[in-house]
Amino acid sequence: MYRLMFTGDLVTGFQRQEVIGNLAKRLEMSPDKVRETFFTGSPVEFKTVDDKKAADHWRRDFADDGALLIVLPGDEDTPGGSRYAGADPANTNIEEPTIASTTARLDAVRRRNVAFMKLGGIAGLIALVIIVLAWIIG
Repeated sequence: MYRLMFTGDLVTGFQRQEVIGNLAKRLEMSPDKVRETFFTGSPVEFKTVDDKKAADHWRRDFADDGALLIVLPGDEDTPGGSRYAGADPANTNIEEPTIASTTARLDAVRRRNVAFMKLGGIAGLIALVIIVLAWIIG
């Protein structure tokens, strides 16, 4: 069993309002309900799931929406009564996508990258033609 905790931390590059909107769509809740439920200023146990695969699925979905979800093994007793405060860092799975992986999903960035790849191919072809002509003439 795994506990899924949301602490209010966001993926780099995402704004709070954007994340609230994304989570509202994913969870089929109103933005106000998402704000009240998840952005309380303290860690919130979002869900408990039975297997690691489901936990990783939710973690990836939240990351895609701009929210960092912490996966904690559900069978651990934590000292001090706070489940989050006693989390074992070795068994806690936190993954924040890099800026490159986050922006690579944006359509405008994809189009720009494709254009740069085409320009690079054209430049390489031109360089090859110049080299071949210089070799033939010289």
